[in-house]
Amino acid sequence: MYVRRNLSAAAIAAGVALFAAGCNESRDTGAVTTKTAEGTSTAPGAEAVEERDNALVRVVHAIPGANASIYAGDSLAFSNLGYKSVTDFQEMPDDYFGFKVVPAGGSADNPIGENREKLSNGGHYTIIAMPDEGADGKANLRVLDDELKPLTDGKARIRVVHAVAGAGEVDVFVRGRNEALFDDVNFKSEAGWEEVDPFTGTIEIRKDDTNTVLASVKGAKIEAGKSYTYVVTGQGGKLDVIAFQDAVAVDTSSGTTSRR
Repeated sequence: MYVRRNLSAAAIAAGVALFAAGCNESRDTGAVTTKTAEGTSTAPGAEAVEERDNALVRVVHAIPGANASIYAGDSLAFSNLGYKSVTDFQEMPDDYFGFKVVPAGGSADNPIGENREKLSNGGHYTIIAMPDEGADGKANLRVLDDELKPLTDGKARIRVVHAVAGAGEVDVFVRGRNEALFDDVNFKSEAGWEEVDPFTGTIEIRKDDTNTVLASVKGAKIEAGKSYTYVVTGQGGKLDVIAFQDAVAVDTSSGTTSRR
């Protein structure tokens, strides 16, 4: 009986290890180099962050108007962010956090929007701060698990986040092509990663089921091995796109986040 119990325990342990390996497969990334309108930054790979029991978090400020700050629990994590800004990745413990958005200089006791999220060890996350639909002075926070993995098949990745309250559903096209990259994207929705062949062209955000262009990204150069995020933002019928790209190294390496 004793031997059988030990074998059972070993089998359970092996199963847990396999499950953990499967869960961490999407975290098996090297350094992530991000290019935004503000510049280029590099964040450490998942293995190095995991060893420190941390995750990596960045913020996109897509609320038109005044600057904002983001709290993680009661701690100020991202301060005085300008509209349409994209922060560098920042390490924080892999734990449950009540993320809160406040006007710049505001207190965590009076958030205009919040969301609770469990950060996984070694994961990369993007918080999108966006307006609230139908509530003046309020906001929404979407926390996206980036699931960044190296692309080694000659493909690129694209995702679109709809952050415009009251704009209705949108479709996303490459100008000159008949088939949509994404269609019926709802407010607050993140359409997920779509793998595509590299191309250069104009990406158009269109009103759902029409040819009406609400915003565009001209001369978009989509390169193999890179991941591209487009956050649709704006208000009053005047829309814009916050664009940034990530290049993920195949081999893992340690390091610190830096802006250059």
